[in-house]
Parts: sequence; C-alpha cells; structure tokens
Amino acid sequence: MAQTSGFDFERSDIAINAIAWIAVGLGAFVLLVPLVMPLIFPQSLHHASPAARPALSSSAPPLEIAPADELERARREDAEATSTYGWVDRERGIVRVPVKRATEMLLRKGLPGWPAP
Repeated sequence: MAQTSGFDFERSDIAINAIAWIAVGLGAFVLLVPLVMPLIFPQSLHHASPAARPALSSSAPPLEIAPADELERARREDAEATSTYGWVDRERGIVRVPVKRATEMLLRKGLPGWPAP
C-alpha cells in the first residue's frame, strides 16, 4: 500500500490509551481534592473573618520614615559616643572613654594574662 501523503508520525511515542488514563486520573484528582479537603481540614468549613486587623505587638520596631536620616543620626551618635567621655553607670563608677584614649591606656597598661610585646 502506497502512502499518498508525505507525512507520517513517530510510532514509538506514548500510546493513546496511556494519555487517556493520565487525563482521566488528572480529572479525577481535580474533582476529588475539593471534596476530600474539608474531611482532612474541617476548620476550613467555618468562614470567620476577624472584626479588626490584629494590632502590632509593642515589641515590634517602628517603621522608618526616612532611613537615610535615621542612619545619619545613628552614625552621629556613634561618633559622639566613641570620641567623648561620659558616665555609663554613675553609681558603680563606670565611665565611657574615647577610643583613642582607651587604646593609649591599653598600650601603656597591657592586658592581664597577655604577654608583653
């Protein structure tokens, strides 16, 4: 028998009945899942909407309105804290010393338990 058209198909592809079974299985899955899910999750049947949105906890950080300004302010405060003297705890006699001065004191005294250079 001679073929009249010049077209043919790949004969080693998947069988049409396998495609049909996959389609039937997919259709059954799509139809059965919404019916089975309420049995697994019965709380999903109760549609309750909250009266109001939950408030943020008091431990939540505030939102930054101008992050660049906040960063600049934090850097100024850090620079001031590392370059000035100040009390950390006046009752216990703990003071804050500028970093340069603290480095000089550490080089002069050394650290207990460390060998001298």
